[in-house]
Formats: sequence, structure tokens, C-alpha cells
Amino acid sequence: MNVEHALNDFYDRYGYGQEGGINKKWDMIKFGPIALPLPNLESRRKNIYLHDINHLVTGYGTTWMGESSITSWEIATGGWGNLYFPWLLTLWGMAVGVMLYPKHSYNAFQAGLQMKSAFTGDLSKEEMYSLTIEQLKSRLQRPETEIRSRSYYIWAALSLLVWFSPFLAGILLYCLV
Repeated sequence: MNVEHALNDFYDRYGYGQEGGINKKWDMIKFGPIALPLPNLESRRKNIYLHDINHLVTGYGTTWMGESSITSWEIATGGWGNLYFPWLLTLWGMAVGVMLYPKHSYNAFQAGLQMKSAFTGDLSKEEMYSLTIEQLKSRLQRPETEIRSRSYYIWAALSLLVWFSPFLAGILLYCLV
């Protein structure tokens, strides 16, 4: 099965809709029984398939543990380039892993250092779609000379800063008023 078919199966299995819901104006982030709306920005619509391909490559699911693991993995592989809103969401997701699933977050980050992601692998959508998952995994593997050295602990601290920044800003505003 090629990546395109596997991705369509992924969208069907998890109920994301056609092409992962790229045509929706809003997406929902669920916290147990609570769902919060998230604007489906142009940068997300154009790139969400890359994040979803990363799920296929790593085997991480869409549970809180799976999403926090994939975000740790994505940061280690090089992140989202110059797409700032997805970086914030990815750091926020990593913070969930740092707080609730630290072992999984750490292991996913270490695995990401060994690979490129669908974002950083320099393959076109058509090239990725034509490969099998195993072929894509092989193409995204970093050669020994390119393995990254990044500190999980620095990125974990940054992710926690992103997570807690609204609370810290609220406390600061409260103190200033």
C-alpha cells in the first residue's frame, strides 16, 4: 500500500474527513469531553498532510500520548521551518508529553534525531505518495554523518514555557492592575 492510500485509510479510521479536513474553516481540539475550536489557517490546510504522514512513518496514534510523541519527534527532526503557528501548536503538544508522558516524549525526541520528517525530507507530495510506508521510512533515515545533536531538555523547557505563557501573562497582568 502506498502512502497516499495509507493516508486516506488514516483519515477514514480517525474520522478526519476528506484530505484530513483541509476544507473546514475550523478544526476542534478535544480535551476529554470538551472540544475547543481552532482556526484552520491556510498554513495548516497546506501542510497538515505532512504531519499526518509523520504519524504513518512513526506509527504514533492520535491519542494524547501519540500526539505528544509525534510533536516531540517532529521537533527533533527539524520542526516546521518558518511556519510559526504550527511551531506553537507543536511545542504546546510536546509540553503535554513532557508533563504527562515524559518517557514517551523523550524516546520520540531521540528517535526524531535519527530521521528527517515529511517536512524536512525534501520529497514532493507526489514522491511521498508513490512510496510505501517502509520505502518512505528508509528515505527519511538520516545518514550517520547527519544525525542531529539537540538537547531534549532545552526543547522540553521551551515547550513548557509555551504551555504556561498564557497563565504567566495573566498573572503578570493581574499584578500590574
